[in-house]
Amino acid sequence: MPPTIDNSRFRHIRPGIETLPCKFSLPRHRHLRAYATVVLGGTFDESGYNGRIQATAGDVLIHPALDCHANRMVSAGVKLIRLHWEDDHGIGGLYRLDDVDEIAKTAEKDVIDATYLLRLALREKRVPSQGQKNDWPDLLLADLASNGSTEIGAWADENGLARETVSRGFVLAYGIPPSVLRAELRARSAWLHITRGCESLCRIAVETGFADQAHMTRWIHRVTGSPPAVWRRQMNRVVGLSSG
Repeated sequence: MPPTIDNSRFRHIRPGIETLPCKFSLPRHRHLRAYATVVLGGTFDESGYNGRIQATAGDVLIHPALDCHANRMVSAGVKLIRLHWEDDHGIGGLYRLDDVDEIAKTAEKDVIDATYLLRLALREKRVPSQGQKNDWPDLLLADLASNGSTEIGAWADENGLARETVSRGFVLAYGIPPSVLRAELRARSAWLHITRGCESLCRIAVETGFADQAHMTRWIHRVTGSPPAVWRRQMNRVVGLSSG
């Protein structure tokens, strides 16, 4: 029997409204499926591929497919809605809504309808939240995400920072060295190509900045628990079932 995807390594959400314990926190963890979080009350910190965020009531966090982040509660009474989300572009974000009451009331009865209302609200008024920190660790993350060939030492020099300061400060902010997060972002980009397209694995490796296909395979396996060939086979099986 050919190897299959091990979904146990990913954290899953339960759509609906939830109030979190005041001391609730989660170290870095991954989600395979995209989802949205609407904050109804309280404050919590999140650090991940979207940067470092302090989310408060009215904020909406869009977590894309294969996202990775850590969470820490800042206040008691953190109440939120989690909803499955269709991820068309592999891009997350942090947004602000003036009124989430209707979405919350709807989520108590039907999470699918609540998801529709949230999509409509973001389409009509897609306002960025002010909860993003945007200091130098976040700026480095943004550069790593937009340019996978960013060299950490050169970036530190260009921004007037000591290389040791960048390495230590980034680990404090995100829990891993910048070089590791850069490789994770490359692996995620390659994974999106593999699971959403039909290009050859060799070509995807080149396009996403890996030295070769074997290098890409090692990192995708490290991040997802399965090699590219297994993900491609899973994608082809799903497409076959949907078209059958």
